[in-house]
Amino acid sequence: MKPHDLGVFLVLLLALVEECCAKKETNEELIASWEMVLVLTLLSLSILLIYLLSISRFKQLPDSCATILLGTIAGAFLRVSGQPLAHLVVFDPKTFFIYLLPPIIFESGYSLHKGNFFLNLGSILTFAFFGTIISTLIMGGGLYILGLMNISYPLSLLDSMVFGALISAVDPVATLAIFNALDVNPTLYMLVFGESVLNDAVAVVLFRTFVSLNGAESFEIGPALTQFAVVSLSSVAVGVIVALFSALVFKLTRLHEFPSLETASIFIFCYLPYLLAEALELSGIMAILFCGVVMSHYTHFN
Repeated sequence: MKPHDLGVFLVLLLALVEECCAKKETNEELIASWEMVLVLTLLSLSILLIYLLSISRFKQLPDSCATILLGTIAGAFLRVSGQPLAHLVVFDPKTFFIYLLPPIIFESGYSLHKGNFFLNLGSILTFAFFGTIISTLIMGGGLYILGLMNISYPLSLLDSMVFGALISAVDPVATLAIFNALDVNPTLYMLVFGESVLNDAVAVVLFRTFVSLNGAESFEIGPALTQFAVVSLSSVAVGVIVALFSALVFKLTRLHEFPSLETASIFIFCYLPYLLAEALELSGIMAILFCGVVMSHYTHFN
């Protein structure tokens, strides 16, 4: 083969590789575009469905249940139809826990009615902390006993406690939606709401505490309680420190004169405590919750 022919061959080969890469990128962009179209369509249908339920005052079907039913119907239709679009809409847990969950928990803490919350703090902590711990012990102990009786799959005591902590996080979204629609007593609403927010954090801490003890030769309640207390207090400390730092930043600067910078700063302080707590192997939910509570009390006025 002549050098000239070799050069032409290499040029053609490079062109073919670039065309294949471009086609692959085009296919990926096409798939991503269709995925976003499907997601936005479902969101639009959800908004329309909730609007129709609101104006018709049909209270027998809560908004959350209606959206879940809509998603179930859409997923079943795509699966039964055999269309390739059924493989486009995938839900990545990382997307939810890293990008979607922090703003939700932050907004819950920031818009929390602090008067009713701290007035009923004793009852909320009793339901959230001791209630979740009791639920974990009952579910985990019951599963362990059933395993010893060969009624269910036999698990070790630690594995049973991990399962108990996993299912102890109850989020009464439908109940709160019904309470909001019926305009129930504010104290009752705050008890259920406060317990539902803190109970997630307690369940996460319990779950990680039991998982971290998986390599231990024996299960001891003392180190578990100590680690639970350390993780809980450290998570609260991370959220409070970040919130106080944000209050100091907004007080020493005039970011309120620059709305775009102020909004960007709020987003930073919204994600920072959650990601920092997760990086330190703490509870990001508890950190971002108390960060929102403290920021609404101090940062909001700066």
